[in-house]
Amino acid sequence: MGAYLWNAWSGWLEFTDGGKLVVLFLAAALYLALGRKLRGPQGRLVFYGSIAAVLCIFPVTAAVLMKYQTLFYDYPWIWSYVPLTAVIALGGTVFLTEQCKSWQGIVKKTILVLLCVGLLVLCGGLGRGGADTEAAVREQDQVRDVLETVKESCGEEFCLWAPREILEYTRSLDAGVCLLYGRNMWDAALDAYSYDVYSKETGELYEWMEHLRDYEKETSEAEVRTHVGQAFAMGADCILLPKAEASYQGDILTLAKEGELEVIELEGYYLLKKG
Repeated sequence: MGAYLWNAWSGWLEFTDGGKLVVLFLAAALYLALGRKLRGPQGRLVFYGSIAAVLCIFPVTAAVLMKYQTLFYDYPWIWSYVPLTAVIALGGTVFLTEQCKSWQGIVKKTILVLLCVGLLVLCGGLGRGGADTEAAVREQDQVRDVLETVKESCGEEFCLWAPREILEYTRSLDAGVCLLYGRNMWDAALDAYSYDVYSKETGELYEWMEHLRDYEKETSEAEVRTHVGQAFAMGADCILLPKAEASYQGDILTLAKEGELEVIELEGYYLLKKG
């Protein structure tokens, strides 16, 4: 339960960093609840929205909601219980309607509307995540270039074993590529509704692949032969290994000279195929 509480608190901080629509929602709900006597569906909407928001903000109840929805979803998803847009729209409509009665003249009313729209924009994310988006686009472009080279060497249909940074974008770029394992290998939440698990051997392949970038980790020729051979035995047609400053680079070239593998050097990777 402690992990859920921590995730709820950190999730709230990240959620509010992305924009202040929650603050605008609370202001609208408070304005409607205290300043206006709403009845019928509107009153029930504000009452339900206020209660749901409190449950999502309070860490203990937020943790309960997160546990109910399972780890497949992150903290922001529990806010789907809260009618943010509806309450903000209702509050803004009531506010503008009442204020326009006292603001005489089309110019003043236009200014009031623009001020409200400006407030709504300022409460948004203001482009937050733009830098992350640009970085993701660059990473996708790099992966796309690598995959194109792999296709030229392996054909249109192949099973790929590669580092995590490649596999993260492969299926979104080309759904036809078969993978030895997918994102649910390192993101267990994606298996929230599945009872299928990867084999111990597949997990060991993933760990070995990711540790190849650890310059302080040594790997022997025997390990290279074992893991590469295991991957081919499990159905991989092509293997991408990162060009880390480790001893296994010489082992790969040794295997290639022996004729067991065909090795193609790419920018940042070795592409391995059966010889």
